[in-house]
Amino acid sequence: MVSLFLGALLILGSWDWLYGKLDLPQALPALTAQVGGIAVVSLAFLFWSAGSTPALGRQVGIAGALFYVGSAALVASWLIFRDKPDLEVGDRGWTILIVSAIAFAGLGLAVARAGRS
Repeated sequence: MVSLFLGALLILGSWDWLYGKLDLPQALPALTAQVGGIAVVSLAFLFWSAGSTPALGRQVGIAGALFYVGSAALVASWLIFRDKPDLEVGDRGWTILIVSAIAFAGLGLAVARAGRS
C-alpha cells in the first residue's frame, strides 16, 4: 500500500497545488516524477503478486529492498548535502523528507526480511 501511495503521489507530480500544500520540491520537468511514479506502482503490483506466488518472493524482496534502501540513501544525501533554499522547501517539506528517508529505510529492511522467508 505504501508503494501504491508513493507511486500515486509521484504520478500527480504536475499538480502544483498538491506539492505546494505539502511543501515538497517540484520535479522539473514533472514527466520524470510521473514516469518514476508508474515504476513505483508497478513495484507495488509486484509486491502484491509475490504475496500469492511464493516463487517470486525472494527476487521481489531483493528488488524492493534495493528500491527502498536506495531511495532512503538518495533522500538522505539530498538532506545532508543541500540546504533548504537549494531544495526550495520549507519546514514542512524538510520534515516530510526526513520522515520519508526514515520510512524508506524501514520499509527496505522489512521487505528484505520478508523476501528471505
